[in-house]
Amino acid sequence: MDDGWKVLETRTILQDRWLNLRADDCLTPDGVTISPYYVMSYPDWVNIVAITPDDRLLLVRQYRHAAGRFFLEIPGGGLDERDVDSEKAARRELEEETGYIAQNWQLISTLYPNPASHTNRLHTYLATGAERRYQQRLDAGEEGLTVHALPIAEVLDGLQAGLIGQALHVSSILLALRVAGRLR
Repeated sequence: MDDGWKVLETRTILQDRWLNLRADDCLTPDGVTISPYYVMSYPDWVNIVAITPDDRLLLVRQYRHAAGRFFLEIPGGGLDERDVDSEKAARRELEEETGYIAQNWQLISTLYPNPASHTNRLHTYLATGAERRYQQRLDAGEEGLTVHALPIAEVLDGLQAGLIGQALHVSSILLALRVAGRLR
């Protein structure tokens, strides 16, 4: 039995390069009409928890305009038309943002960041044996992005204090380090 909502009508409110916003008129299984129900569609994106041979975690520091400040984050980004799958996107993002490549790749999780109102998924990868091989190739808007390789213990100690301010990056780090056997 399908207990999902029935969409009676959909209207496009905004269609742009990174975001599509639609308004749905919905009917719940209990017969309640909810109108409008706003849904944001984004491309899926990837987060990469990259570990170097000397047990350092690769982080990037970049400006986030909505928050109006710089954040330390793990490398990542959205899938685009070049990407045949999420692993290819993860490999591309790690190389573009950091100049690093990794020897071993493992998909850790695929989660919905906010399934109440967003359609996209987040694919988290563990990348081990990460070594710098190239120069950064930053996209527009990533100017000033810097790469930092911090000891795993230092990152873990700093999580509760807000070292990493992006909630989905904290969850990606914890999941990947658990799988890698690196949590204390």
